[in-house]
Amino acid sequence: MISKTKTHIDADKIGELLAHAFGGDVKAIEITELNEGLFNALYSLRLSKPVLELEEIILKLGVQDGKHILHYEKEIQKTELYVYRLLPGIGVPAPKILYADSSHTLINCDYFFMEKLTGDTWEHLKAHITPENEADLQRELGEYTAKLHSVKGDYFGYIKEDESYHYPSWREAFHAFIDRMVEDGIRDGVKLPYDAVYAALEPCWHLLDEVKTPSLVNFDMWSKNILLKKENGIYHIDGIIDHERAFYGDPVAEFISSQTICGKIEDAIYFREGYEKVHPFVFGENEKIRLKMYWVYVALLIGVEIYRYELEDREETMRRHSDMLLQALEALK
Repeated sequence: MISKTKTHIDADKIGELLAHAFGGDVKAIEITELNEGLFNALYSLRLSKPVLELEEIILKLGVQDGKHILHYEKEIQKTELYVYRLLPGIGVPAPKILYADSSHTLINCDYFFMEKLTGDTWEHLKAHITPENEADLQRELGEYTAKLHSVKGDYFGYIKEDESYHYPSWREAFHAFIDRMVEDGIRDGVKLPYDAVYAALEPCWHLLDEVKTPSLVNFDMWSKNILLKKENGIYHIDGIIDHERAFYGDPVAEFISSQTICGKIEDAIYFREGYEKVHPFVFGENEKIRLKMYWVYVALLIGVEIYRYELEDREETMRRHSDMLLQALEALK
């Protein structure tokens, strides 16, 4: 799938960015574009000279100035860097940030270099993981998720310098999430049942008032964003990546992605055991409803973000995404 938002650059430009960050004697002797993501461009670089004892590093490029993106996608690389810099202090594994530049002087986008971890994604390795190892990994994931949620913010909403994205309550913040996504979808001509979204959410908004404290939520912790490393025949979580969609809000929203790994969150006993090492795991009837509200948002987001792809069957794709959104709305009833 071809993405319109990726910033592709040639070897000369990569060399220029490397020299600016680490000096002219550091060059890329091997360049490999990584195609896992669909928003940013990433390059794996083998270096002529180690940087902080690293022979391979990653270059991540944000979206170029002037490119069409959604409201919440503005300056999200700054969000990612903000979270990466928090993680060492709370014991959540992640690659080290080596250099970041948001000046747009050498290239008209944000970019950063980071450590390349040696493992592979949980998604790629899942066929090789034993049931016993899977249980341990789910415990690790639960513990790291809870540590992430232990970070508290001063506002609810997306982590941005623009304070118009910050709100005093979670109800106001999440309502704004929906409003901006609907606005983007209508602007881009994406045909989705927007009126049905508001109708389904209307009886539920008050449940968001139960969330009194803004917690850090990654909101993208799928198996493709969790790197594993094998030690003594056992896989462990080596790093959690892609924090650009993080916000301060309801920790329950995190379980959208947790469920794709651990199954229904209320039945995910190993995940819960790990989570409760850090603080209590609360998931009652109201939390179940809130989780369904967040799934509506994810389904809406997936539908609206087709703007970034070159699609031959746009109408058919919109129909499939509309059906998925309707299923999420039906589950909320």
